[in-house]
Amino acid sequence: MLQARFDNCLDGLLPGGGAVLLAVSGGIDSMVMADLAAGSSTSCTFEIAHCNFHLRGAESDGDEAFVREWAESRGIRFRKIDFDTKEYAGLHGISIEMAARELRYGWFASLCEKDGFKAVAVAHNANDNAETLFLNLLRGTGLKGIRGMKESSFINGSDNARLIRPMLSFPRKLIQEYAASRGLAWREDSSNSDTVYKRNLIRNEVFPLFEKINPSFLDTLTSDMSRFDQAGKITDAFVAIHAPRVVRRERSGLVIDTVRLYETPHWEYLLYRLMEPYGFNESVLRDLVALMTSGSTFSGRRFFSNGYVAETSRDSILIRSIGAQGDTPAAGAVECQGPGEYSLDGVGFIVEQVQVEDPRQPEGITVADLAFPFTVRRWQAGDWMRPLGMDGRRKKLSDMFVDLKFSPEQKEKALVIADEGSHVLALVGYRIDESVRVKPVPELVEGPVVRIRLI
Repeated sequence: MLQARFDNCLDGLLPGGGAVLLAVSGGIDSMVMADLAAGSSTSCTFEIAHCNFHLRGAESDGDEAFVREWAESRGIRFRKIDFDTKEYAGLHGISIEMAARELRYGWFASLCEKDGFKAVAVAHNANDNAETLFLNLLRGTGLKGIRGMKESSFINGSDNARLIRPMLSFPRKLIQEYAASRGLAWREDSSNSDTVYKRNLIRNEVFPLFEKINPSFLDTLTSDMSRFDQAGKITDAFVAIHAPRVVRRERSGLVIDTVRLYETPHWEYLLYRLMEPYGFNESVLRDLVALMTSGSTFSGRRFFSNGYVAETSRDSILIRSIGAQGDTPAAGAVECQGPGEYSLDGVGFIVEQVQVEDPRQPEGITVADLAFPFTVRRWQAGDWMRPLGMDGRRKKLSDMFVDLKFSPEQKEKALVIADEGSHVLALVGYRIDESVRVKPVPELVEGPVVRIRLI
């Protein structure tokens, strides 16, 4: 039964057949996909692609050897690549999971471009789809995040690298039953039981509770995602109708006419959809909408994403690339010209000039001997400072995050006051560099100092 469903799905996704690259890790899902591909009656041809992320030492090498042996025993071409995933994550300031995703999909896309594969097949199943739904809900998402994965899409940044999920409708239980009936071998990833990872926590602890409440919860969620997808198509049509009346393109960038925007029903959602492609996240958009509905002065405010700035004027919002004019800071940064309220990637902070007698750093507040202007930016891999109280010794921010017991979310939102290169003057709200300390009484510096408060 599963073989027929797999073949029908492939025929629907690739009616003309063609060369398909199978992404096989060695786990049960991908080994079932490989077995179904080997027994397929479609006109597709298959090759195996395996990524060794070198995250689990000998276990990772064992996965590679296992998949290689399986492919070679069946005369299927085996391709593999090695990644230093931890180094890549550190260089780019991202999580290990995100680094592994970027690396593998980048490689898959390059193989499609170079060798002409019609598609890359991955073994995502119905349980994976439901888990992703909850992960998106937990971190905050729009309709896009609750519509579920699609059976066919394209790898980011490529028009030719097609990604297909021929097992997306298969529940994990059915996959396990098939593997047992076929006597298939597979590799168990020891990290799958580690509930430090949110997906594993949902899979191993949350979903079993849902199943007790509703044994058919997976079918229910799948139906819900289908309805969410229909609702998403309705909102897509809404945006397509109203956007042309509200926006216009000029040499300086995209201009949103706020007068016409206000006249549009559900204008907040339309604004969200217009700005989302430029990387403005939910927090930034929330700040912008709050300003637009507050009655406060609207002109002259700037909101940043990584690569773009949104500038407000009396009756419009201009979205332009950072660097298109000479008065903008680098991507992921904001220049503080004086006291005021600022926002960077959804993290708000207030800059003040104050007279202080107590040089201590209250939680969430930075007090430093700084001169305007100065730049606040996102932290980057390699950033370091000489924290106050460490006798001038250097310390990497990545190590400070561990000491401060930062959650991944706190680390992602961390802001620093930039100096030159990787030297930073403060981890905003937490630590300052020795060079900007405020001298204690009776050695107060002349004039006020800068106080920055996270909001």
